[in-house]
Amino acid sequence: MSETIRVGHLSDTHFLEAEQTPEGGHAYDTAEAFDEVLNHLGDHDHLDLVVVTGDIADHGRPEQYDIAIQAFAQFNVPVTVCPGNHDFDNPFRSRVNAPGIDTPRVIEAGAWAFLFVDSNAGMMVASDDGTLVDPPGEERLHTNGSLGALEAEWVRQACQDTDAEHVFVWLHHPPGVDIPLSADPAYAAEWEAVLGDLHQVRGFGGGHTHVPTEYSFVDRPVFVAPSLKNNFDLEAQTWLPPGYRTYDFGADGSISSELHLVDDDRWPRRPLGRAIAALFAGELTYEQLAEIVARRSASPD
Repeated sequence: MSETIRVGHLSDTHFLEAEQTPEGGHAYDTAEAFDEVLNHLGDHDHLDLVVVTGDIADHGRPEQYDIAIQAFAQFNVPVTVCPGNHDFDNPFRSRVNAPGIDTPRVIEAGAWAFLFVDSNAGMMVASDDGTLVDPPGEERLHTNGSLGALEAEWVRQACQDTDAEHVFVWLHHPPGVDIPLSADPAYAAEWEAVLGDLHQVRGFGGGHTHVPTEYSFVDRPVFVAPSLKNNFDLEAQTWLPPGYRTYDFGADGSISSELHLVDDDRWPRRPLGRAIAALFAGELTYEQLAEIVARRSASPD
């Protein structure tokens, strides 16, 4: 790798089997969106690494990870993946492994250490034999992040153990989100406590919100990547096309990131409906939105 480390960042790919109903009732064709993102990246050999920050699968089913692996295998550079709240633990751990596709905890490159954090760790529960497993049912699908004591301590220890001068954290749930639908003060407080005197942590890259943006948390930049499933501009109150981010990590600790959206007639920037706007504002639950979608689907044209 050169002194500048170049990374492509995808998130919330939500791969889905053909003809299956997407969780939440609406999605772009994520396979089609991935193909267009891959084409938009062009000669991605200029990248050192591709990072995918969770929600790889739409329902966490094994078959969806098989589709994801086939897609990610088209990159000619290493692909590193961490889990999201849609990625049920057993199928994720057993299926996301193939040549060039990995789930490491730490990558050290030049002056940088990249930490890959499981921002779902705090919601796992102990089974009868003491191992940590997913909570029952589909409880994890709509959670907004929880480190838990073990993952928080791992972050602190990883920062102490590395000789790298700069640390960047990749994870699914970005901390300090100010969108009512995705905000979780307890999760933000966990990160505030973790960061403490970890001055080498330079920033975060995540996804989850489907609202691609940049903001600051505890004086660190947070970069949120777009989704392949659906994206939203809450300021303009419109839908957005699928996309990705690219980064340059400088040896001096500098970070620059660019948002890339794949504008196309297939993904128009149409106005948000009242129900979607109410969901992001915290005025509707996912369950209530699903009921609205079901009623609309059942009603005659």
